[in-house]
Amino acid sequence: MFRPCLLIPVYNHGPLVEGTWARLRGFGLPCLMVDDGSDVATAAVLNRLAAAEPLITLLRLPQNRGKGAASLHGIAGAHRLGYTHALQIDADGQHNADDIPAMLAMAEREPAALISGAPQYGDDIPKARLYGRYITHFWVWVETLSFTITDSMCGFRVYPVAATHALAQQVSIGQRMTFDTDIMVRLYWAGTPVRFLPTRVSYPRDGISHFRPLRDNLQISAMHTTLVCGMLWRVCRGDLPVSHGHTPDVSGRPAGRPYNNTHWSQQQERGSAWGLRLSLWCYRRLGPRALNLLLYFIIGWFFLFAGNARRESQRYLARVLQRPPTLADSFRHFLAFGRAIVDKLAAWNGAIRHTHVHFHQRQLLLEQKASGKGCVILTSHLGNADVCRALSGYVEGLKLNVLLFTQNARQINRVLQDVNPGSSMEIIEIGTIGPDTAMRLHEKVQRGEFVVIAADRTSPTTMHRVSRADFLGAPAPFPQGPFILAALLECPVYLLFALHNGRQYELFVEPFAERLYFPRRQREALLAGTVQRYADRLQHYCRLAPLQWFNFYNFWQTPDSRQDHD
Repeated sequence: MFRPCLLIPVYNHGPLVEGTWARLRGFGLPCLMVDDGSDVATAAVLNRLAAAEPLITLLRLPQNRGKGAASLHGIAGAHRLGYTHALQIDADGQHNADDIPAMLAMAEREPAALISGAPQYGDDIPKARLYGRYITHFWVWVETLSFTITDSMCGFRVYPVAATHALAQQVSIGQRMTFDTDIMVRLYWAGTPVRFLPTRVSYPRDGISHFRPLRDNLQISAMHTTLVCGMLWRVCRGDLPVSHGHTPDVSGRPAGRPYNNTHWSQQQERGSAWGLRLSLWCYRRLGPRALNLLLYFIIGWFFLFAGNARRESQRYLARVLQRPPTLADSFRHFLAFGRAIVDKLAAWNGAIRHTHVHFHQRQLLLEQKASGKGCVILTSHLGNADVCRALSGYVEGLKLNVLLFTQNARQINRVLQDVNPGSSMEIIEIGTIGPDTAMRLHEKVQRGEFVVIAADRTSPTTMHRVSRADFLGAPAPFPQGPFILAALLECPVYLLFALHNGRQYELFVEPFAERLYFPRRQREALLAGTVQRYADRLQHYCRLAPLQWFNFYNFWQTPDSRQDHD
């Protein structure tokens, strides 16, 4: 049963409480008002409201203990009275009461979740508070190793009473200005999903602030220090939740273990379109040099705590280097990945120009574009295929269609269009390569457009449709889908590898087939031979740039195996 109530902590808000209640009365919700040791005038207002309004239950603390103490006292009261959810709202009227129905609807749909407002501010917000929020956002992302919590300071939220009350009995939670952030991070750690609803927040001219800069900033600093230490302890124990609210992990593995031997698509991603926007903002504000410097700290962090990814890096490096790799080798592998991300941002931002790229065999694509018919370009997770954007600078009027096995393609497209509205690259999300997909892409090829797809990762929807090819000394599964698609499109096929040589990118283009054809009787044998040819070329370029192949999972594992058979 869903039984919500309102929760209003009050401290010396005087007549503002009456105005706030006037806006809330119409919702017909029972309300717990908690007097946090207010002065005589405010206490009189609360006594008058409680006597006149049957919906109000007045709780009192004998002396002022802070917003956190008052909120937890109210949640304990809600638990005692049998309420399932407590919607906390400030007494001074800065929160938008019109959003209450939407917040309660979200809470009813997901009763285990903490529902919070995501503030949309106007020009009336004090700048010191705005900048302080950004600092807190950063530390919360560090403390949760996630971008899931977009705002931890908004006091307009719906608490699941039982989970919050139970947590308060187990750990010490901040009593004053640290409360909102502290309780949210700790609920997240405990496995409570966190959801956000955009809400308008205003700062009334007659609003009352109890923020004390010296005392409260010291307490906030101490809180973040404690939470960071708590995060490190949880990482070492392996029980830190990963990205509540993103795509669920269908493998059934324990939360907090983001890398293992399951299929790559079943490993939770540490990012989102919102994360891409943040990264782009940092790139534009800090510049590539400063961002590259920060990489040492960011990559060092993940290198220390992504144990499975580190082990898979060493597994791969042992094969490609043909010697036991050192931890320094593996760190350089991680660092090359971080630098590739910075270059990805540069490519999306239009900052990769002719001077940054040496294009081998570009005449092949010029001739293909001049023929009026498109082609398929097979890429991989070697190097940085995003510099394909530089192709448009060499081949005028070129239209690229990049195929991804991802549910985020629409969001990525939106980010890409925001960054560069004139982009000639479209990202297309594909699940299975069926007739509809093939027909759509066939039309694009006939119009002279190029189709780009990575051929070194098995599809998350057809994990068993693979051909095993010898790759770096052992059989590895490669997807059949990209090659079957190329055959259906009845067009030339090229290989593209984009490697960084320390100074600039080198784009290598090779003809792979004038046309792929797999007649039914010979299909499996021809597919196997075609996949092996691709694996041979991938292996060749991996040996040229061994640190630039970015697959941090057990690539050689069969899709249905449970053990490592290397």
